[in-house]
Amino acid sequence: MEKIKYSVALILLGSSLLSQTDKIENLNLIKIERIADSLVQICEFDKPIELYRDLVKNTPNSFNYNYKLAATLAAKIELMPRIKGAAYVPEMMSQLEKTYKLDDSSLSLNWIMLQVYLEVPGFLGGGKRKARIIIEKISKISETEGKKARSLYENFPNKKY
Repeated sequence: MEKIKYSVALILLGSSLLSQTDKIENLNLIKIERIADSLVQICEFDKPIELYRDLVKNTPNSFNYNYKLAATLAAKIELMPRIKGAAYVPEMMSQLEKTYKLDDSSLSLNWIMLQVYLEVPGFLGGGKRKARIIIEKISKISETEGKKARSLYENFPNKKY
């Protein structure tokens, strides 16, 4: 349950910060986003994923929508048995990397990517080499967070997430 709360907190923290900076261009998109955000708050992930996909399709270069889709996919996979969750991993990895290309300075996105790269096997797009690159990025954003990231990396085999 702690893992779920952490994932939802990352999605909502990032989304609240991002929503404050977005221009109000289309009221319908904002309504859809708020509905999806509300569903994420109660740990419902299927419908928000569908809604965020529509938002991304409508605004493909929006960091906000791409971030929310990637983070919600990651949260959903965390709740699933490994075998079932594996089917969603390629989409999640693709979405994370697309979002990262849009803006690699988001601390919450970097943390999500670090966790994913540590947990997802290399043949599915994860791996420790990629995790080390993310740790360096986190360290550039925040020295304190970089130390935490290195500690997570070094102790990862001993922890269950």
